Amino acid sequence: MCFSAEASFIVSGTLLVAGVASIRKTVYSKDIPVALIPLIFAVQQLVEGLLWVTLAHSDASPSQFWLSNIYGTFIGIIWPLFAPFAVYRAETDNLRKKIIAMIGLAGIGLAIYTVIGLVNEPIIAEIIHHSINYRHHVGNYQLVIVLYLLATCVPFIFSSYKHLYIAGIIITIGFFAAYFTYLETFASVWCFFAAVASTLIYFYFAHRVKKPLIPLS
Repeated sequence: MCFSAEASFIVSGTLLVAGVASIRKTVYSKDIPVALIPLIFAVQQLVEGLLWVTLAHSDASPSQFWLSNIYGTFIGIIWPLFAPFAVYRAETDNLRKKIIAMIGLAGIGLAIYTVIGLVNEPIIAEIIHHSINYRHHVGNYQLVIVLYLLATCVPFIFSSYKHLYIAGIIITIGFFAAYFTYLETFASVWCFFAAVASTLIYFYFAHRVKKPLIPLS
């Protein structure tokens, strides 16, 4: 599969539209963090699109350094913290909220670990097989991969709302597909698929405005 600056920019623009539409349909303030997910992905894909451009036109530059590590911040810090928080805020079932809160602790630990890792060793990005490899030792440990899956995908699966649950299943499938198929460029490929899947957030709000969603339990 071929990824490119153009693909990242197109996805970024699509997510911008989906994010704005989701926010406009937000009825309850507790749902605002979920509505922000497509917009955050839009910024992340814009960053990667710009990184594609710099990698294609220069060997090493300050812009490559900053774009690579900003993207790494999205991957290893923002999402492990924000994904559990957003789903927790939207959830109404007390038992599910407690489970998601416990998952959030894993996200906090992973974010702290990533901060320390980025300070000690900044990310270096390079193009491999039409995808971007974010070279860093942080993602080389199986425990880190498991915690990342737990913090970024599982909260959605525990949601009592159908469209968030479906989004969780899709990004989890994408997680394993990217890991076993694009191991060297896993971070870039999975985040691309997760960004595309985040457009389902709009349907969460569109359906919720019409009628309350039925819990899965």
